[in-house]
Amino acid sequence: MTTEVKKSRGHLALIIATLIFGLNGPFSKILLSPGGITPEVHILVRFVGATFLFWLTSYFLPSEPVRKKDRYKILAASLLGVLGNQGIFALGISMTSPVDQSLISTLGPIITMILAAIFLREPITLKKAGGVLVGATGVVFLVMQGTHSGQSSALGNVLCGMAMLCYTLYLTLFKDIIDRYSPITLMKWMFLISTVITMPFFAPAFVHTAWRSFDLTFYLQLGFVVFFSTFIAYMLLPIGQKALRPTVISSYNYAQPVLTTSFALLLGLDRLTLDKVVAAILVFTGVYLVTRSKSKADLKARKRDCSYIKT
Repeated sequence: MTTEVKKSRGHLALIIATLIFGLNGPFSKILLSPGGITPEVHILVRFVGATFLFWLTSYFLPSEPVRKKDRYKILAASLLGVLGNQGIFALGISMTSPVDQSLISTLGPIITMILAAIFLREPITLKKAGGVLVGATGVVFLVMQGTHSGQSSALGNVLCGMAMLCYTLYLTLFKDIIDRYSPITLMKWMFLISTVITMPFFAPAFVHTAWRSFDLTFYLQLGFVVFFSTFIAYMLLPIGQKALRPTVISSYNYAQPVLTTSFALLLGLDRLTLDKVVAAILVFTGVYLVTRSKSKADLKARKRDCSYIKT
């Protein structure tokens, strides 16, 4: 397969994944609205459905055994990457608006930079520091406006931020097992673990849900969240991540809030205010500054180039 074909596949994978995530927020908000399901039921259905789909898919693929020393890592990874990320997301989106949630989700590169500085000792340049400051200002602005908005709450925005933090921690701390195992192998175990942990606590809420009161549209939206947002998207992301440069991947980060806002407005779930526009500009600017700044490897390479020129 040529490089151009790989890049085309990577772009296609990220375009589809971005569209899926753009719809995930609005659909989840509808499912969790009054008269719908509770966050506990949303979490359990998503976990059980994804577990079934990933295990079913694994039966048609070559077996990939998990090393004993990696089992505890996968357990910890599931607590952050699945239970922490998707569980807290369900609680957060039930309290806030899809637009707010999508803006907060763009903070991934900023959180990654902070974690890389802590765990990997990546240098914090002036541009990175400025990006963090500008992005954080946008988030604070968004959270504060949520305290007097009827469509979102400060707590909901904070929870969405915590969900993003959990997923970023998962990507940073468990990069070794993410690189070692295929997405199917990793996800089937992580979702199974999360299902086993949540089942005893959330099963009663599932049983007492009035499932017969929901219409076909409701079930189609729930099926979208389980099949596309959880199963398909998690298989598409690694394709794009392996084929494209990080700066290219980060550009798709800006598309999700635009799509989510468009879908939310069309579905009547939110309204676009000046506060949110200002917050979006600040967050986007902060993320842009962070993603465009030099990494530790870039700085070393530049230093080697300069040394070569001098000699």
